Amino acid sequence: MKMRKIKSISSMPKDAADPAHQSGNLGRSQRELRRRFDRILKGVRSLVADQSKYITAKTANSVEWQPLSFFTNSSGELDTIKSPLTINKGAYYEYKIDSKRYREINSFIERLLFDELLESYSGTKPPNWFFQSYLSSAFNDGINDAIRSIQDQSDYKIVGDEINRQIMSLSSDDFNVQAMDSLGLVYSRVFNEMEGLTDEMKVDLSETLTRGMAGGLGIRAIASDIQKRVGVGFVRAQRIARTEILNAYRTAQRNKSKEINDTVYKGSRFEMLQLWFSALAATSRIWHVKKHGEIYTEQEVSEFYLERGNAINCLCSQSPILVYKKTGKAVVDGTVKRLQNQKEQYLSGGAK
Repeated sequence: MKMRKIKSISSMPKDAADPAHQSGNLGRSQRELRRRFDRILKGVRSLVADQSKYITAKTANSVEWQPLSFFTNSSGELDTIKSPLTINKGAYYEYKIDSKRYREINSFIERLLFDELLESYSGTKPPNWFFQSYLSSAFNDGINDAIRSIQDQSDYKIVGDEINRQIMSLSSDDFNVQAMDSLGLVYSRVFNEMEGLTDEMKVDLSETLTRGMAGGLGIRAIASDIQKRVGVGFVRAQRIARTEILNAYRTAQRNKSKEINDTVYKGSRFEMLQLWFSALAATSRIWHVKKHGEIYTEQEVSEFYLERGNAINCLCSQSPILVYKKTGKAVVDGTVKRLQNQKEQYLSGGAK
């Protein structure tokens, strides 16, 4: 008997550069972070300006200043380093810096960062932490996209009436206890990452400010260095947001696929595996691109994202694809070949 094949899947990515279609969610999170970091910068600038009250002397002796300049560190992240160019400032300022004033500076910066990034002073995630909405949106999209993709491929003439009935009864936003637990773990992990960033920024901004004061720099010079360090913190927060929103999407999609395999397709001749979509962007890592159009198990995908920082800034996504257990051959006709042709065209276009 000739095998019936499914020609297309409606939930396939519409935009090759955004296979998880999270660009809107990512954009909203970036704008939210920008507003929060603008307030952080405004607060720190106010703190720096306030230090003029603690200038005890100004002398004509010039002070050498190596302003911070941006560079990309070994991890591929934006960072700052002292410029090789030394600027002679026309005056040396002496500030009153004692342990009390140092504690006040630390306390101010800590409150500012905790208010904007953690919304908590206890070290525990608040019930309605602002970043949860972006993670839950991505998680929900992952579940719904998985359901649509699975339903597209569950033709009753292929999988049979009983499996088709079970698959078609799945509803959107189909959360269960396991899904909620998984989302809770995502929340906790991302909060811990943001808490780590907050702690680093607290120390960094305090040291940048007090080092400038101890070095006799004027308020403008100190503010310039502070602004650059806030900028580095913002870039790192953006990276966390991009990475974890896509992680939430992929986690939810894999979880739903596994659930269907463990329940509906258990004991059948079919299973859902993972079809890989690379963003095929100019910044895509070549070993990510080479997975485009290939089929993997959920375990293989999970292990990939645990290695060599593969999850960081990764825009790739996966989608459940129906295969025959015995052969591993996809039921979907032409889709895999079309994706692999896209990959070959990308690679032949000069990517190394």
